[in-house]
Amino acid sequence: MAKKQEKAGTSVSTGPGPKSGNERSVPSVAEVVAFCQKLSLTAEQVGRWVWVSFAEKPDEAMRQALRDFGFRWSYRRKKWAHNCGHPTRSARQSDPWQKYDHKFVSNGGAS
Repeated sequence: MAKKQEKAGTSVSTGPGPKSGNERSVPSVAEVVAFCQKLSLTAEQVGRWVWVSFAEKPDEAMRQALRDFGFRWSYRRKKWAHNCGHPTRSARQSDPWQKYDHKFVSNGGAS
């Protein structure tokens, strides 16, 4: 049976198992990349995480879409981050861009 984490009345599955009404699965890296490409976001894959950046603050609808898909705002890095089901400890003492391979996976609509 899948382990579950309870947060604000919503359970999030952390493994395989049956899904009930309010359970949602964590999207894979490929699904997060597809979401970014669909919305023409500037996205970078760093290790197993996807980071989205904007030149200016996006409107509320875009911020809500990112939150709804599972992105979180990193105040320190000034980017939106999605862990794609791979949570880690704080990287305060290191820079993920130095530690992991990284590549742009969506260039915000640029050809």
